[in-house]
Amino acid sequence: MRAQNLPNRDRLLAIWRNLAAHTTSDGPVEYEVDPLGQVVAHRRACPWHQLLVTEMFCQLAAQLGPRVAMRQPVTTRSFGIRIVDVVWMPEEKWPEIDSGAPLPFVPELCIEVLADDNDADHVERKADAYLNSGAQEVIIVGPLGQVEYRGLDGPRASSLFRVTLEPDPMFFAWA
Repeated sequence: MRAQNLPNRDRLLAIWRNLAAHTTSDGPVEYEVDPLGQVVAHRRACPWHQLLVTEMFCQLAAQLGPRVAMRQPVTTRSFGIRIVDVVWMPEEKWPEIDSGAPLPFVPELCIEVLADDNDADHVERKADAYLNSGAQEVIIVGPLGQVEYRGLDGPRASSLFRVTLEPDPMFFAWA
């Protein structure tokens, strides 16, 4: 997928800030902004999905250190403002962040956790956008616990960052 620049990052950021000012975080919906500035509403994931995201966050922090964040909004070059399940980036990048806005870039490592097979196409587009916007690696945890490490060159046998994620089988007992 060829990366293209968004028409106007400032416009997307203004839409994002307006959303943040007029929505509550405890509702059943969360928002992203597509490349055209349209608001994309997603139903919040079930508690089991959030627990799995938290487990991936904890495993990543244990292996790479505490510079890890969950549900981090980022600005991509081709897919608008998206929320990444888990991100990691070097310590020196964190101090420059405006906490009220999405990151103006995509961190080096992103993790997406699929809630079910219906999310696969959406997560594929997000992963491509992350990689084409600066991520060095995207890790995708599938709905049955399979873990895929991916770079711009496609799937990898192991992580560039030497990360090993092992989702607890209890999250997939119902599948």
